[in-house]
Amino acid sequence: MANHLAWSNARLKMFLECPGKLWHCAVAPKGHPDRAEYFESAAMRAGKEIDAALTARISKGTPLPAKYAQHEPMAAMIVAIPGAKLTQVQIALNAALKPVGYFADDVWVRVAYDLAILQPPYGFLWDWKNGQLWLDETQNRLYAAVGFHWAQDINVWDTEYVWLSHDKISPKVYHRRELDELWHTFLPDVERMQVANANQHWPKTPSKRACKFCDANRTGICKEAVVRYGG
Repeated sequence: MANHLAWSNARLKMFLECPGKLWHCAVAPKGHPDRAEYFESAAMRAGKEIDAALTARISKGTPLPAKYAQHEPMAAMIVAIPGAKLTQVQIALNAALKPVGYFADDVWVRVAYDLAILQPPYGFLWDWKNGQLWLDETQNRLYAAVGFHWAQDINVWDTEYVWLSHDKISPKVYHRRELDELWHTFLPDVERMQVANANQHWPKTPSKRACKFCDANRTGICKEAVVRYGG
């Protein structure tokens, strides 16, 4: 059994926003009085619905529902691209950066790709975004870093956010020679998170953004929120 806290881009982002938020929303055991259970908003449900529709279209050829018909040209283009196309790929690495089962006892980091296209030595990692434009390269970097360990024959990852509501993409390309540098952008913050977990020290750092979308604020568990919940 691992003695570290498994992390992901979402967990690390939550920790950097507010360590107390990570404790309430992800680390506190289920049933613990500090636990704020996951709440799925209408926007989250809409995102899951379109993810499922695109996954079925690309992986099984299932026609898109009429309300998503505007995405058919993109889906058809993806299907026509050469190479292996994998949807909803879940990848986990242990602390030695070796691939393991997604829920293995020794998981250190996890990622999930909406779409991976493999054309060795090149690969593409796409993530569907159904909300507002919000550029954050950290997810791209983690996608690529984990991807280089997962697919040893890929030397270049083209990672793309696909903004479905805006008909835009935000591409970022990473090369295998950058792998050490990619990990070093995460490791100091990951170590801080592991120290917090080892010491069970989760201080609150309230902010308007963190508090507005925090389930601990939604349920009233956190008494230090600076704004009302608005997720």
